[in-house]
Amino acid sequence: MKKYVFYIFIWSLLLCSGCYDDDIITSKPGEPIDPVSNLAANAEGDQVNLSWDLPSAYPENVIEPVSVLIHVSVDGRREGGSITLEDNAVSYTYSPYDPAKTYRFTVKVMAHAEPSEDYQSGLFYSPGSTIEL
Repeated sequence: MKKYVFYIFIWSLLLCSGCYDDDIITSKPGEPIDPVSNLAANAEGDQVNLSWDLPSAYPENVIEPVSVLIHVSVDGRREGGSITLEDNAVSYTYSPYDPAKTYRFTVKVMAHAEPSEDYQSGLFYSPGSTIEL
């Protein structure tokens, strides 16, 4: 009996401790969305000004304007949250910024597209561009 309980425990542990992987999100069929380019960050006081250039062209099925998704991690933890900007945004001001901590900003293009198959999500993400302060 102990043997069965042990195996059930191990199986449950493995089942519930999957890895987090963004590749699942970005591995959809169709033409991929290009990442942002020229990502720059400028820290001034307790704020960080981020700027980037959006891709010059999008796949045919993308509905414009696109959104921008920013993941913020502070000292290696995703405690900074996620920010979604609408309408082809090309800059963002993040605060509060503490120069004693390490910040990583990952910027992705997020676009709605006409799905090519039924029951397929119409939300597409570009690969992320990351900058660290």
